[in-house]
Amino acid sequence: MKSKMRDCFSLKKVLTCLVMLISVVGFSQSKVDEESVKVDAFSIEVTIDSLEELESTFKAEDLDELFMMMDNNEELSFTLNCSFSEVKDNLKGSMTYTVVGRANEKEKLLKNIEKMKATALKFYNLKNRT
Repeated sequence: MKSKMRDCFSLKKVLTCLVMLISVVGFSQSKVDEESVKVDAFSIEVTIDSLEELESTFKAEDLDELFMMMDNNEELSFTLNCSFSEVKDNLKGSMTYTVVGRANEKEKLLKNIEKMKATALKFYNLKNRT
């Protein structure tokens, strides 16, 4: 009779522990409010290997759409990594250009992005002259 009582008590303890564990885990999960998520900075980094890739990067339509999705005070960072490797002439080169600003400075950022693309264009034209 005592062994049946011990089995009953151990099963009761196991079930009690299991119920408590499930309760604690279930109630400890917290909800994330959509309003509590905030983006302070946004960074885009693009790596290109040719002039053709440069021409399709950072198009004005895409940037306008990005600016519409952002708040005015968010920080933006655009980085362009250019590189080339010519096997024939044993040439290698790379360049990194970064533009940083705020979303409320749209015209200034667009102007700096155009300068970044122009500099990268010069980089690839220099490669083609050697």
